[in-house]
Amino acid sequence: MFKKPFNRKVGEDRVCKECGDSFHAKKPIWKCIKCVNKAQRVIEERKRAQYKKKDPYPFDTRSNEPGRRFNRISTQLSNAWKEYNKTGDRSVITAHYDRQLKEIQENGIMEWILDRRSVDAKKENNTNVKSNNMIEKELPDTRGWYEE
Repeated sequence: MFKKPFNRKVGEDRVCKECGDSFHAKKPIWKCIKCVNKAQRVIEERKRAQYKKKDPYPFDTRSNEPGRRFNRISTQLSNAWKEYNKTGDRSVITAHYDRQLKEIQENGIMEWILDRRSVDAKKENNTNVKSNNMIEKELPDTRGWYEE
């Protein structure tokens, strides 16, 4: 006569309409977890396919090359600061930073660092929508205001 309502406390045993497997549902859905996840993955891949990906980091990250490079730069900077503390000459520090900036520009690291996505693309990629929907209240500035 009439269909009984879904019991959320106990749940039901159902058959998936996509793959035909049986599963126990705590919510009134007709797809198993595997099929729901597969559909969600397809949706996310379609969204990501719209945007151009950022180029990979210029150095090979599988070897220890970035770590060795970081240690070398760190040691050079430490030596430059020691030299500056001994002599008080700032040109040692500025020369070190100039060398580093020149190196990262030649290697393509600076382009990789400065590669920013457009503001619209960032908003599209942002999955945290709560911050967009928050209500902002305009409150008066009470700094320096005291009751006498």
